[in-house]
Amino acid sequence: MEIVVETNRREEMLKKLQSYNFAAYDLNLYLDTHPHDKRALEMFKEVSCKAKEAYVAFMKEFGPLTAMDNTQDTWAWNDNPWTWDFQ
Repeated sequence: MEIVVETNRREEMLKKLQSYNFAAYDLNLYLDTHPHDKRALEMFKEVSCKAKEAYVAFMKEFGPLTAMDNTQDTWAWNDNPWTWDFQ
C-alpha cells in the first residue's frame, strides 16, 4: 500500500511540475511575439517561480530528475523508478 501511495504522490508532483513547465513555455512563446504584454510577463514570472518551487520540492522528496541534478556522492540519480516501471 505504501508503494502505491508513494507512486501516486510522485506522479501527482510530476504532473504539477509538467503543468507549470508547459505553462511557462507557452507564455514564453507568446511573449516572443508580444514582448510588451506586461500581464503575460507577470504570469510568466509567476508560473516560472512555481515551476522552480515544484522542481525543488520533487527533488527533495524523490531525488534528482536528471543526471545534472545529482548532488550526491554516489551516482544515484537513476535510482528512482523509470517511466516504464509504472503500470
